[in-house]
Amino acid sequence: MTRTARIWPVLTSMFLINVAGYAAIGGVLSVLLPTQVRLAAGDAAPSALALVTGVSAIASLAVPPVVGLLSDRTRSRWGRRTPWILFGGLATAASLLVLGVSGSVAGLLAGWFLVQGTVNVGLNVVLATIPDRIPPHRHGLASTVQGLGLPVGSVVGVQLGALFVDSALLGYAVLAVAFALASALSAWLVREARHDPRGTRGELRRMFGSLRFRDYRWVFVSRAVLYLGYNMINGFTLYLLQDFIEPPAGTTAADGVATSLTLSLVFVTVGTAIAGPLVDRVGRHRGFVFVSSVLLSAALFVPLLWPTWSAFLVSTALSGFALGLYLGVDLALATLVLPKAGDVGRDLGVFHIALTAPQVVAPFVASLAVTTLGGYPALFLVGGAIALIGSFAVLRVRPQAVSGRWEDK
Repeated sequence: MTRTARIWPVLTSMFLINVAGYAAIGGVLSVLLPTQVRLAAGDAAPSALALVTGVSAIASLAVPPVVGLLSDRTRSRWGRRTPWILFGGLATAASLLVLGVSGSVAGLLAGWFLVQGTVNVGLNVVLATIPDRIPPHRHGLASTVQGLGLPVGSVVGVQLGALFVDSALLGYAVLAVAFALASALSAWLVREARHDPRGTRGELRRMFGSLRFRDYRWVFVSRAVLYLGYNMINGFTLYLLQDFIEPPAGTTAADGVATSLTLSLVFVTVGTAIAGPLVDRVGRHRGFVFVSSVLLSAALFVPLLWPTWSAFLVSTALSGFALGLYLGVDLALATLVLPKAGDVGRDLGVFHIALTAPQVVAPFVASLAVTTLGGYPALFLVGGAIALIGSFAVLRVRPQAVSGRWEDK
């Protein structure tokens, strides 16, 4: 059996858990949760949603590096990563059911907090299988497979959310069962031999020590600001279509969310499928990130100039393609600048914070822009400007830090 053949169970595992995970996140965050918040908070829904998503995302900040560290040090008959993927999936399924039966803002906050904490266990730990099991010159392919899980899962999740918008608990149950099954299959696919790990004494104090390394730090910053700009718009899509951009006659705001996000995620898929294999061939990881950040920024300015349904769809398609270019490269770039091979779970857990931290900040910044800086036009202006910062941050990564390790095949 060739080494290429042996990586496909790992890639399949990564794809499955990402599809199921982002289906749950996308369906809840785009449709089900905003609908529940609107029923619980009425006209105060935008501020209430910012509170629920912002505070709950704190769980997604704390969990990835801790779980990554513990998985690095786990000893079991199934290896280091498998138990965390399996039990994280079961805990996420239970948390989704708790969220589904919640009817108050406080209950929704508690339920989403649990989901954010548990879903990030499996989604983070599976990332460590890239440097564990896949050679560096195939990391672009791995980044593409992982990245494709987001659009495919989000399309499924958004469509399920729109389908079950009037029967939220049933929707949550479907998402819960799907994620539990995907986690079990993923855990089986990445099972490995027993490891004899080091202890964890003193490790928590050094949790974020990897950010002392210049190139790793700038890759982290570029990811964080790009996702911040994107999430500011994405998290408010339902309210944008209710209060600012009018969907076509006969189309509800929820249907508009499903249509626009599905279009976006089709272009995410195209961008991701192009970027990953191409970066494996030519390198130029920094260039791909730079182009994706500039394109995303430009896309977010389109509805500011033309606040129409057609222009919003153009913005959605362009921003989706830009995000896809980034998703096909970001993990490949991160694995090339990892500070220490023995702590990949911990360090990729820290890197995962650059994805989840914007979930904490974005709702508050978006709410501030809408309520104090001039309404929804200010939301697009601020989001586009923030995304642009990511293009300059990645240029601070030294080219030799990337090319040297990429060429070492």
